[in-house]
Amino acid sequence: MDIPTDPAFYAVAFTTIFVISFFKGGFGGGFATLGIPFLAFVMSPLDAAIMMAPLVAFMDVFTLNSFRRATWSLPDLKFLIPGLLVGLAIGFFAFVYVDPHLIELVIAAITLIFTIRWFLGGGKSNVAPIAASLRNAMPWGAMAGFTTFVAHSGGPPLNIYMLRRGLDKTVYAGTSAVFFAVGNVLKLPPYLYIAGSTPHLLWMALILSPSVPLGVWLGRKFHDRLDGPQLYRICYVLLFLAGLKLAYDGVRGFFF
Repeated sequence: MDIPTDPAFYAVAFTTIFVISFFKGGFGGGFATLGIPFLAFVMSPLDAAIMMAPLVAFMDVFTLNSFRRATWSLPDLKFLIPGLLVGLAIGFFAFVYVDPHLIELVIAAITLIFTIRWFLGGGKSNVAPIAASLRNAMPWGAMAGFTTFVAHSGGPPLNIYMLRRGLDKTVYAGTSAVFFAVGNVLKLPPYLYIAGSTPHLLWMALILSPSVPLGVWLGRKFHDRLDGPQLYRICYVLLFLAGLKLAYDGVRGFFF
């Protein structure tokens, strides 16, 4: 396949990359899975995943510049990052044995139950915020690492943990940004290796890259305009949409 010349491709692709960059700047990441269905309209899902790998890593450069070290919750990262590493390692070795659509169904069920309980509670948490601890953080970090490797769906597990922490909105976003940046860097080498047989995907990523800094910058501006409760409400809605998307992908792939 050569580099596309169809204007419709670039209209969809530029918009999708901009939206994902906007989410990165506004929420620190975790919602890139919502963009893949749009790219699937103009390219195969596998090609979309490969093309997205360097672009998401590029987004992280600007996101981490927007959310500096003062916005990172080091107590959370201390337990989340080791979990991420464990999850990525398990995902790497289990990749050929695990049906990613089954993983999508499991994560979708957990995500939808979590968000529906929040909606039924009137949009308010009925439990006290959880503490940053090995017991609370590492399982969700590992689940995020595993699912991001085998099904490109690491956002929901991490956000379920982060939304229960009760952090300041900017600390929430900054900590999420660091977590996803580490995961994306570690995932980049295998994706670039795969892309070696499809170099046009790397050229396409380069062509689409100018939309990244604008998206992240506007996302951060949007973040600054929201108060904490508003940002958390939007996160719950986005997490619910991500759960629906995973459920749709899982049912379609596992049963049909």
